[in-house]
Amino acid sequence: MGDDTVHGGFWTEHDPEESRIVALADALREGDGPADLAGDWPETLWSTIVESGVLRWSVPAEHGGDACPRPLLVQRYARLAEASLTAVFILSQHDAAVRRLSSVADRPKAAEWLSRIAQGRATATVGISQLTTSRRLGAKALVATEVGPGRYRLDGSMPWVTAAERADVFVTGALLEDGRQLLLTLPGDRPGLSVLPAFDLAALQASRTAEVAVKGVEIDADDILVGPTNEIASQPGAVGTAGLETSALALGQAAAALGTLADLAALGRDDLAEPVAQLREGWRRAWAALMTCARGEGDAASAATLRAEANALALRTTQAYLTARRGSGFLRVDPAQRWARQALFFLVWSCPSPIAQAAIRDLAGICPA
Repeated sequence: MGDDTVHGGFWTEHDPEESRIVALADALREGDGPADLAGDWPETLWSTIVESGVLRWSVPAEHGGDACPRPLLVQRYARLAEASLTAVFILSQHDAAVRRLSSVADRPKAAEWLSRIAQGRATATVGISQLTTSRRLGAKALVATEVGPGRYRLDGSMPWVTAAERADVFVTGALLEDGRQLLLTLPGDRPGLSVLPAFDLAALQASRTAEVAVKGVEIDADDILVGPTNEIASQPGAVGTAGLETSALALGQAAAALGTLADLAALGRDDLAEPVAQLREGWRRAWAALMTCARGEGDAASAATLRAEANALALRTTQAYLTARRGSGFLRVDPAQRWARQALFFLVWSCPSPIAQAAIRDLAGICPA
């Protein structure tokens, strides 16, 4: 199930850490199935990530990180997600927090957290779905009330937070009564903050995604990264959905299923040859589009189109492999069912309405508008 089988050597970015990435992917692949079955915090997977120095990839060099170029970082996401979507999903949420800290690295608190993360002394996660795609708890899921100059009291919750029980800092957003928003850092040990039991998810249970309750938590000006402002989403790097990183995860998931489907075809399943060729060509087109966007050559429209295509590929390849495996693939110990369940994640996570609508139209057999 190597890269040559899946992609014909199609990874386009030269990686100076090639041998280390291959070894890391092998280690993650071995631990992904057991982590999915257990559903507990995937200590083995996460320790492998941390001990390999992966958390430094997205941290700026001036704060002790590796400052990995985005095209290479996105490629590494896909390669590792091919081995373990669980591990790389958790990583993606950590790095989402790091990107937001990096976008305001001139803020002392942001710089402090970035240095601690680079040194391996802190783990971050992001909890801003209440400002972007989630309305499960209403538009005012987390409310900030001004209690003094530059000081606020937070009440409400962060609806969807990955690895919440392990986070040292949350990068989150809150809404003021007048409609303005704040982006802020919230240390995990702040009084009044509590992590609720992890959700019972259809897949990626080991990500320990949970709601975080916030009751009377006080912050001051040092904790604020952006705002108060009328629209945090308009601030470069502050928030964002349908990002390239999520598309990379989807294409990594698709690569895992496509590679094993190609293995079946090579073993004499002639009925799979044409579907494998068609799926591989679709994957290659999507990968080329991803790299174009990662190099800064694409635009917001092409990134959104890519996300829709990556979602569709994740669904089609995983379901094709499950179908090809027949009843054996439906056993809980078989990766076919795991990948098919995990692919559903891309339909609901950080999935803005236009992309969700595109998925529904695709499933209904309606041509793009």
